[in-house]
Amino acid sequence: MLIRSQNKEVLATLELLFDIEVSGGVISARRDMSWCCLLGKYSTKEKAMKVLDMIQEAYGDSEYTKYVIPEVCRILSMKPKTEENKAHAGELGEMLKNGMTFQMPEDSEVEV
Repeated sequence: MLIRSQNKEVLATLELLFDIEVSGGVISARRDMSWCCLLGKYSTKEKAMKVLDMIQEAYGDSEYTKYVIPEVCRILSMKPKTEENKAHAGELGEMLKNGMTFQMPEDSEVEV
């Protein structure tokens, strides 16, 4: 899963990160002892913790999606190739693709 920083200047692969840490209202990611980056800054630690929970949930969803995609493709391949089915397949593909990147929300978008 990819994580896009709040300022949109960093795109990090979650699987390559050593950890994601909350310190006060700041969320940072660390790949190793020499590389760390700011993912987002929030007005309270509670908001930052809420965003960390959101990342955890998005990661679980993205892992589940990896197992669902082959079965969905198998089912879709057996359906008639109508325009309606093609449209549904396209919508599903977009939804799955969007679920593979987590955009760090703005402070104002986080409710605790």
